[in-house]
Amino acid sequence: MTTKTVSRRSFLKLTGLVGGAFLLTSCEFSDRLMGVSDTPLPQIADAWKLTGSTLTLDLAKLPEIADLGGAVRIEGDALADPLLVIQGEDGNYYAFKNACTHAGRKIDMVAGTMTLECCSVSSSTFDYEGNVLSGPAKEGLTSYALTVDGEMLTIEL
Repeated sequence: MTTKTVSRRSFLKLTGLVGGAFLLTSCEFSDRLMGVSDTPLPQIADAWKLTGSTLTLDLAKLPEIADLGGAVRIEGDALADPLLVIQGEDGNYYAFKNACTHAGRKIDMVAGTMTLECCSVSSSTFDYEGNVLSGPAKEGLTSYALTVDGEMLTIEL
């Protein structure tokens, strides 16, 4: 029977490669590396409509924001910029341009914290007013005025 010895250097290279492969296959890490947002798109296709510069959302068709801390991404060819709409932990609705001011990646809510965070590895963090709390972003998020009338949420873009 023959035995083969592995040098310390070869062993470290191999374990480094295995560890690196593990990290890259880790969903959270790879999602952050790729800038994948956790926030869903609307389940119901006709939950929103754009008329001029007014975006109207039918809250009855948006279960994603029915509960405190809920969020939904509004995207489409009709919109100049994608939006993030949330029902904050405080019960108020907020709307933001869904792009981090550091590198343009999507924004997600951070459950239980009343904050928003860039979905990238840099993790710039913002408050519900769009102000920078931490991370490399130097400018706050673009936020939009909105009103709620019954089941209709209107956002002025």
